[in-house]
Order: sequence, then structure tokens, then C-alpha cells
Amino acid sequence: MAMNPMQRKANMYLLIGVFVTLLITGSIIAFLFFQLNEINQEKRAQEAAMKSVYIISSDVKSGESVSLDNLIQKKVDASIAPQNAMTVEITENTIAKIDLLQGTILTDNMIQESDEKTTKDLRKQEYNMVILPTQIQTGDYIDIRICFSNGVDYLVASKKKVEIPLIDGIDARDNIVINMTEAETMVMASAIIDAYIDEGSYLYATTYVEPGIQESLIPTYVPTANAQNAIYSNPNIEQEAKNGLISRYNQNIASRTNIENNLSQYAQDRVDNIEQSMQEQITKARQQRQAYLESLSAEY
Repeated sequence: MAMNPMQRKANMYLLIGVFVTLLITGSIIAFLFFQLNEINQEKRAQEAAMKSVYIISSDVKSGESVSLDNLIQKKVDASIAPQNAMTVEITENTIAKIDLLQGTILTDNMIQESDEKTTKDLRKQEYNMVILPTQIQTGDYIDIRICFSNGVDYLVASKKKVEIPLIDGIDARDNIVINMTEAETMVMASAIIDAYIDEGSYLYATTYVEPGIQESLIPTYVPTANAQNAIYSNPNIEQEAKNGLISRYNQNIASRTNIENNLSQYAQDRVDNIEQSMQEQITKARQQRQAYLESLSAEY
């Protein structure tokens, strides 16, 4: 059946409308695709310009442990991120070399691995005969030294992290807890006895300024011959450590001779001096323990 002119004209307009609609729709789709592609390119460029960093979430003092609990991982503009932003792995021995404030972007030169390793003979030792700095607090690092009545001063133990026991929520006045190896414990015991013999001598602690970057020192105190023999025959001390001690003591024989010469003036009173000082030490330890137990009882 022949199509009249009006129908042909209507069909033509319909086809033109469909064509124009398709053309407009295609243009819109092409435009949107182009825009989306530009957005994705900008996003990729922005991501490429970002750098993943670790930010300190809470203050960390120099020498304190740095763990993932102290850190928040964020992406920041690479233009403001330090070139040496932290890339090394955090371990249980990682410590801060300097004081780190909350919000600081962590860099490789702010942290290091602690030189205090956990060995099988490492134990917490509590002492109450060491003269402490006025402002010492838990987390500080100290050297323990002995000063004799003749003015000669020796280093007994180096770079020990301090824990101050709490009694009823208050720091103990005289007590400190530090990690000591078997050999260090025996050397410390010898130094304590020497200090008790010489009534004019004393053991004291000095704190580190920047423990994160200050290395430990080599102890200069030489224990008694009996203490040395006990160390060398102790099966709980590694042979490598014994060899190091033997070498160090052999190089400092004169130090022990000087100590013995100074202590010789107390030949008549040394036993009494030791007994008296040991009793004072025991009494102080018992008093602190009693105060601690009483503080526990008060909580219930």
C-alpha cells in the first residue's frame, strides 16, 4: 500500500529525531567518558604525588620503645613529606633517638635498634643503696658509678633503663629496678661490698641527656679476685661474655690494686662495716615491701 506524503514526512521527522537523539546521547556519553578519564588521570597523578608516612600518635621520649601502637600510617603530599620518611621495619627493639612529639612524621634518622638485647640470663634487679638524681623517673637511662673516699670514681654498669617501683601510687624514694645480666649482677654485688667497706664511698646514678643517640660506655670498675673467679666459673654466663670480661680486667689490673690499697685502711672494721650496711639495706627493702603490701590492702 502506497504511503501518503504526510506519513513519509512524519517518518522522516521520526528518523531525524532518533538520529539527533542518538547523536546527542553519544556526544554526552563521549563527553562524560572524557571527563571521567580526566578525573581518573588526575586521581592517578595525585596518588603518584602522595607518599605513605608514619606519624607519631603519642609523645615518645628519647630512648623509649617505638612500636606500631605509637604510630598512625597516613598518605600525605610527597612535596611536604621528608625524603627520609621512615622505610625501615619497626621491631620490638626499636627505640627513639630523640624526643618525638605527637604529630611528628617519623624518619629513619629518628629511630634505631636498642643495644640492650634480651638474653637468657637477663633479670630485673632491684637496688636501694644507689644515690639517685633528684628528678629521676621511670624510663630514664642511667650509669651506675662508685666513688671511693680517696676521690677515685669508677663506672660499674652502663646505660640501664630505670623503673621506679610505685607504692600507693607514689614513686619509691630509694628503689630502682633495672635489667642486669648474670655477670653484671655479680659485678654490682662486688661494688656494693666495696662501698660498704669504705664508709666514705658511695654508689650513685647519672642520667643520660639523649639516650637514643648516646651509646653505652665500657665499665671501668674491676671487681674483687673472688668475684672474678666466680664469674669465670659461672655456667650461666656465656663464654664470649667471660672472654670479654677477662680481657677488660687484665687491662685494668692497676684499678683493682688501687681499690684494694684504699680498702686496706679498713682492715679492722671491714666486717663490721659490711654487716651494718647490709642490715640497713635489708631493713630498707623490708620497709618498702611492707609499704607496698599495705598499699595493696588499702585498695580492697
